Amino acid sequence: MQLKEILLNLYSNRIARFSAAGLLLILLGWWIFRPKPLQVDTGTVEKGTYRQIVEEEGITRVKEKFTLFSPVNGVLQRLEKHVGEKVKKGEILAVVRWDYDRTIKSPISGSILSIQRESEGPISIGAPILEVGNTSSLEIVCDVLTQDSTHIHPGDPVLIEGWGGEPFQGKVRLIEPAAFTKISSLGVEEQRVRTVIDITPPPEMGDSFRVQAKIVSFSKDNVLILPTAALFREGENWTVFKVVKGKAQKTNVKIEARSGKSSLLTEGLSEGDEVVLYPTEEIQNGKRVK
Repeated sequence: MQLKEILLNLYSNRIARFSAAGLLLILLGWWIFRPKPLQVDTGTVEKGTYRQIVEEEGITRVKEKFTLFSPVNGVLQRLEKHVGEKVKKGEILAVVRWDYDRTIKSPISGSILSIQRESEGPISIGAPILEVGNTSSLEIVCDVLTQDSTHIHPGDPVLIEGWGGEPFQGKVRLIEPAAFTKISSLGVEEQRVRTVIDITPPPEMGDSFRVQAKIVSFSKDNVLILPTAALFREGENWTVFKVVKGKAQKTNVKIEARSGKSSLLTEGLSEGDEVVLYPTEEIQNGKRVK
């Protein structure tokens, strides 16, 4: 029997016509009212170099800073030098008259960093007059949280940014052994450790510049890197929602380290796998996502 005859017979059969119409209505209803995919942000597991970064604000300071004091009770002569002027080692910077003139000389070659007393007049023994230092020999001091300081070691590389010029490199020289209490901007007591960073400063940089220091406390090459935003806790396990054929598939993973936006993945996913970022309670295992 030809196809045309079969269709004509089906059309002439009232039951067949109603059955076909009913089936079409069911399919149309399913298509209209089926659950829509949940809109989500996704990320990808990548292979590369993982870096664990401790990021803190820091302040530059002159390595060798000298404050010059009045050696006697006497009369300070007006200073002829100004802040920022270059001085040579042994150069006379101030004179205090007593029974005879007492000269105050620069102990180093450098610059005048600050002047506490400029005008002529009586001065007491031990009163500060000015500060000198070599601004080409700077270091950076950061106050790091104690829980972060345990991962930092002398020699760790540091990226210096946010000072007003181009980023440049530094290196951790010292993590001081004693912590201290510091109140955060939110009024929370924090235990911090002072960390000192060696740098070769750009010519434009000076004393007490504020910087952003990114200390690379751990680095590992050719590893799987997972977006940290995909992780959530389920009991003792780290878990993600892996996207498989348009559906969220709950997957346990193992993480060796976490740092900001990236986590070092050791088990559970492969390179190129897509994962849901910032998972919410709406996402369930097997739910369609887009």
